[in-house]
Amino acid sequence: MRIARVILAAGQSSRFNGCKLIADVGNAQTMIARAVDTFKSDDALPTYIISGVWHSEITYVLADYKNIKIIHNPKWQEGLGKSIAVATEVITNTQPVDGILFMLADQVELKSEHINTLLNAFGNKPTRWCADYGERIGVPAIFPAADFKLLKALSCDKGAQHLLRHTDAEVNTIKLSDARIDIDTQQQLQQFIQSKNALACNK
Repeated sequence: MRIARVILAAGQSSRFNGCKLIADVGNAQTMIARAVDTFKSDDALPTYIISGVWHSEITYVLADYKNIKIIHNPKWQEGLGKSIAVATEVITNTQPVDGILFMLADQVELKSEHINTLLNAFGNKPTRWCADYGERIGVPAIFPAADFKLLKALSCDKGAQHLLRHTDAEVNTIKLSDARIDIDTQQQLQQFIQSKNALACNK
């Protein structure tokens, strides 16, 4: 089954006061590079990164990465939904896929095994799958080909949330509390790094 993987990275990072995507999240690794490594795949499909205001910065730090495709969303100001629409349009016009998996670039607690769990679930039952944070659901999420037309029509800042939370269609979930952790501010980044350092020292 062919599943395209998309990292949504077109936001302005307004609360971060700079480009958080190129910030060091530990071990001399940038946030966007960490996301790409989490999404790494052995199949022929590239990992897609949807960029926006920080397109040049993202392109620079990912210059040495293979099998990725950076897609600039010139209308990034329209919100997350527009980035999802742009990604879906480009991917479906390039090759046939059975589904598209989306994650946010700043979901720093996600690991490859989390992504693989979603992919395996979709492979067994190709319908909508997403993370269950505990108090709500959201990305990472996989949408089947039947949803591509809906994804292409998105344009708001809510992304695909209403397709997951306010729908009569079947939505399957996997408990994934780590998915609710993201980085919006410099303080949150420092807290994340400190927690990782403390965990490493206690091992």
